[in-house]
Amino acid sequence: MADDNRLIEIMAELLAEARETKTINAQMAANIGELNSQMAKNNLVIGELRLSVMRLADQVAEMYHLDQRVRVLEEIVLPKQTV
Repeated sequence: MADDNRLIEIMAELLAEARETKTINAQMAANIGELNSQMAKNNLVIGELRLSVMRLADQVAEMYHLDQRVRVLEEIVLPKQTV
């Protein structure tokens, strides 16, 4: 009889641990869902930042080319100064 009671206690402990594990797993699944959602938002923001950087690089390249063209025109139009 004592052995039966001990088996019942062990089974009850195992059931409690299984329930606790199930609860923890559900919480982890919810956290993973939130992380996936946040990761998707981060990916969108990174994409927008990448596009902004690419546009900025295009503008810098355009400014560089304009500067080169102005330098050529300045050399042609402005007289050489002698020191």
